[in-house]
Amino acid sequence: MPAGCRPIPEAARRDWPSGDKALSHLVAISMDRFGTPTGLFTTNRWVTADTCYPAADVIAMLPHFGIDHAAPSWPTNRWLTAMVTLFRPQIAALVQARDAALEARRAAHPDRDVFEDRAFEVPSETAIDVDAQIDAVNRALAL
Repeated sequence: MPAGCRPIPEAARRDWPSGDKALSHLVAISMDRFGTPTGLFTTNRWVTADTCYPAADVIAMLPHFGIDHAAPSWPTNRWLTAMVTLFRPQIAALVQARDAALEARRAAHPDRDVFEDRAFEVPSETAIDVDAQIDAVNRALAL
């Protein structure tokens, strides 16, 4: 966790993980039946039971993300790390859209706890194409 990252101010008044257990969910990956990544999405806090951080802090976490241990699966850990690196711009946009969607939901339903609203599971999502993203990165690097 980078220095200065803090859970949303509301977290202090909640029974959410804190201290070293105050982890942040970054993004989820959708895959088709063949295991090909097809999309990225964010989840509401209740889905992962983690601690909610503002988008700016989650974006600051992205360059530090890396799973460098062998368990439970070394290839999967490396793949996840590469996916977060490859799609960092999309993930940043998704967590910003997540925060905007949470605020819109709060405004529309002021009587609900937006973070525990079981009717609000996926605040933001986008389709992805790994090959197209790699091509875009290669084009950018060639400039």
